[in-house]
Formats: sequence, C-alpha cells, structure tokens
Amino acid sequence: MTVKVLLTRDSVCMGDDCDAPHQQDATFDGATTLGDFVNRVAGYPLRMRGARWVMFLGWNRAEGSPIAEISPEWASPRFMAGADPLLPLASLAATDGDLSFFFQYHSGGVPLAGPPDPDPTALDPLASRLALWLAERR
Repeated sequence: MTVKVLLTRDSVCMGDDCDAPHQQDATFDGATTLGDFVNRVAGYPLRMRGARWVMFLGWNRAEGSPIAEISPEWASPRFMAGADPLLPLASLAATDGDLSFFFQYHSGGVPLAGPPDPDPTALDPLASRLALWLAERR
C-alpha cells in the first residue's frame, strides 16, 4: 500500500507569504515508519538558524496532533510525548491512503520536546564571517 502525503507549513515573513500556500506532495510506502518519514521530510521546512518547526499530523495545527519538533541546529528531530516513531504510515492514513502534515514555525526559544541541544550541528555563517572580519581589522 502506498500513502499520499501532503506537506504544508507556516510562512516565516511577508516575502514568504508570496509563495503561500507552501505545499508539497509525496508518495511513501505504507510500511515506512513514522520515525523514518519524519527524518526524510525534516528538510522540507526552511532551514534557518534559530528556527523551530513543530510538525502536526493533520491539515493545520488546530485539527492536528503534534508529532515532532525539528530544528536545523539539532542532529535529528525530537518526537513529542505519545508519538510512536515505530508506527507505520499506513496505520495513520485515512481509508483513501492520504495523510496531511503541517509545520508550525517558532523563532528561537526553548524547544517543546526535550532540553536545548548542547552541541548544535549548524554553524552560523554570519557569525563566522563577522569573526573573520573583526580579526582582519585588528
């Protein structure tokens, strides 16, 4: 069985609104686990330093259930309490085999799922350039 997945996300600024709605369709094998799926789509939302994305099962955050939290600063997504990463996608899909996921944007702040990451994986290119510029001026 295959599962048709619709991904959509919040806009992060007025310029991003011009491209809304931010939809992407994909098809997955129904046996794909929720954990594998979340890891595969973790790059869908914009990868901005300090951004946190909460992934909801459902068309929007009002009707959906929070599944995971994603940040480009973390090595991997963090699953919310009660979300089982071993569930196959087919068990979450409606009878027609369709699933919708919504990504809600949060700027900075404390993660909703787990402690802050003590070792961020994403380097800040602006900070690196600023440090180099300052070093050259001395």
